[in-house]
Amino acid sequence: MIPHHAIATLRAVGRGFVPRRPLVLAVLAALALAPAARAEVRVVTTTEGLASLAREVGGDRVSVESLSRGVQDPHFVDPNPTLALRLRQADLLVDVGLDLEIGWLPPLVNQSRNAEIQPNGRRRLTAASAVGVLEIPTGPVDRSQGDLHPAGNPHFLTDPRRARAAAQAIAARLARLDPAGAASYQANLTAFSRRLAEAERRWAVELAPVKGRKLMTHHRTMTYFLDWSGIGLAGVLEPKPGVPPPPSHLADMVGVARREGVKAMVVENYYDPKSDELVSRLSGAKLVVIPGDVGGVPEAKDYLHYVGDLVRLVSQALR
Repeated sequence: MIPHHAIATLRAVGRGFVPRRPLVLAVLAALALAPAARAEVRVVTTTEGLASLAREVGGDRVSVESLSRGVQDPHFVDPNPTLALRLRQADLLVDVGLDLEIGWLPPLVNQSRNAEIQPNGRRRLTAASAVGVLEIPTGPVDRSQGDLHPAGNPHFLTDPRRARAAAQAIAARLARLDPAGAASYQANLTAFSRRLAEAERRWAVELAPVKGRKLMTHHRTMTYFLDWSGIGLAGVLEPKPGVPPPPSHLADMVGVARREGVKAMVVENYYDPKSDELVSRLSGAKLVVIPGDVGGVPEAKDYLHYVGDLVRLVSQALR
């Protein structure tokens, strides 16, 4: 911080006033002793959920940008040159992994000419490497099975336990890249983990009355949320990942919903809900539109608010 008298003297010089030599020397000494502005660690993430976690643990030592928005399907992002420029300037790239971004991230990374954010690079962190992955296919995987993820389901940030593990991995990588901030990153992680644990206790109370009940989803985006919450899955509207449902499959889903007494169907707000609306109308299950990520709706402004929205919407629909 530059002392006030030094600032005043500099302003006087700017107006043409020439101060006495001792005062000039004092000002120069104050400037020399003033701490240099610290450069922020520039973090780029592939999703807003990861960006929120990076902001939590990075605090004021980092600047964070997401390549996708919370209202977008993260499978499909336009790989425009602006995003490549962000990656060129990145000190750390955090991606989800498990082929979630396979259709758009690799060309952007190549265009960025930032060698250290290549897969397994020093400044590349794939969050999936820090979490327990579900729905890993067995046997051969090919295009006939739809947009199946060979290494497992990538939508793990709907589970606070896995989000905590991802935040720990981000904090650890930031500490490696910026050792001077290691204590700050650890303190931020501890504070975030405490707030997340408090929220989980509230969410557990909110979800308790509907634990064991079943819902339907549009895509397999809620697998980890269901695993965490104890809610069951009755069916998925997509017969195969990324494949639009034919009338025969929709009819099957109506039958399943009726037989199992399904009270709710959830669909992320970046999907076309027409098929969901049809099954909802014919089965009597309530259709619930949920945010697909942090920023998917204005209320989901950070990770805790995002999961809080999911808990509120799902628990209300299943009661």
